[in-house]
Amino acid sequence: MKTRLFIMVCLLFSLTSCNKWLDVELENKVDEDKLFSTAEGFQEALAGVYSQMAGKSMYGQALTMEYVDLMGQYYSYNSVGTAYTYFKDFDYTNSGVKSTIASFWNNLYNCIASANNILNWADKNKSVLGETNRNQVRGEALALRAFLHFDLYRLFCPDVKLSPWAEGIPYNKEFGVALPPMYTVEEFVQLVINDLKEAETLLVGDPIVSTVPYTLGTKSDADKYVARMNLYSVKAMLARAYQAKGDNVKAVAYAKEVIESGKFRLLEFASVDQTEALTDVLFSDEHIFSLRNKELKDYSEKLHRDESKNGVTSFKPLPFGSYYNWYEGNNDDVRYSKWFNLGDFMKYYMDNTDAFFRKMPMIKLSEMYLIVAECSFDTDSETSLEYLNVLRDHRIRNHVHLQYLSKESIHDEMRREYLGEGQMWYVMKRNNLKIETGASSGDIEPSDVVYVFPMPDAEIEDGHR
Repeated sequence: MKTRLFIMVCLLFSLTSCNKWLDVELENKVDEDKLFSTAEGFQEALAGVYSQMAGKSMYGQALTMEYVDLMGQYYSYNSVGTAYTYFKDFDYTNSGVKSTIASFWNNLYNCIASANNILNWADKNKSVLGETNRNQVRGEALALRAFLHFDLYRLFCPDVKLSPWAEGIPYNKEFGVALPPMYTVEEFVQLVINDLKEAETLLVGDPIVSTVPYTLGTKSDADKYVARMNLYSVKAMLARAYQAKGDNVKAVAYAKEVIESGKFRLLEFASVDQTEALTDVLFSDEHIFSLRNKELKDYSEKLHRDESKNGVTSFKPLPFGSYYNWYEGNNDDVRYSKWFNLGDFMKYYMDNTDAFFRKMPMIKLSEMYLIVAECSFDTDSETSLEYLNVLRDHRIRNHVHLQYLSKESIHDEMRREYLGEGQMWYVMKRNNLKIETGASSGDIEPSDVVYVFPMPDAEIEDGHR
């Protein structure tokens, strides 16, 4: 595996000290001995991983609102002969697409290498941390390693329920290993779960346990607890992983544990019945894990808004498709009324960064309700319907409860909910759904040709396949 140590140091505070945490970003390579000689250095190293993940080439854009949402059929994209065209058509043989896919692979594994390096130093410099800090550092690093591997699974492996014994990809558990072993898809997903379970044990004393983030004075205060992998983001990831595996009982149990923790709350309409500057369009009280990036507005504008320059208009590269139909033109649905304005996508346009730092939601409370709804559908339809109706109560004013439910209606709700977050393609893959293109050529049947990225050529040359 071609990985390199890439630690970006951000001037962040450890959870027990400076209130300037996440306010200043500084990228730099540092001497490892010096970095890991203090507890603060370990926090800086973790912050470096979060910073890299939040970047444009990862979850800040490419792996969320750009390529993954493009494949999720959110965009009405009709231009010919560009990388977007090939991605939308699932042509992974195109040289430009192959290069982009290779960048996904390299970026995700580079972050994993950094997490493994933190784990390595946490073992090497135990005396620097003490037991409590060491558990916190190791718990976060293991959670990050699992989170990143899980997305590698979702991108590069067949669905575990359909092809458990198919050849998977490497699971990198050690820093500096040139060629980590390959695992079957089932083994790979189990390794994700193993890391999450260990992280869950280590994070039992996580600072979020003793507070309720949304009750704190400002959204920035709350961010100290959710702009990182905390105990409840680990439990939420376990719900995701068990859902992927088809273990619906455990998925529901973990999702309900997060819901019932009281640490997060579904949208209150009062938070959007404000002036534009004070409207929380990201529903921040629901965030279980999010990544902060002050450039998100710029990224979104370049993708989702027409640009006029010197009297010439360049049309938005990725215009949204049938969003009117997705929300049934219902202005009482706050996702429709707040996320769109005259065709422009407004979800990441927060101008009041003093009140709302720009961030990409990675795991939200709404997803936990949707996991319960989907995973309970076949065995407990009443619970499935109840949880979906509760979610819609906090999305649609004067919501009239649904009396009947179908899998399609759950997936429709997911499409409305995950817009701009890079989740819908994974929903489609997990449920082996056909790709409804809306084109005259017809829909695309589900297959690994559509839902599995090829391993980069360089990895094949290195002997992985």
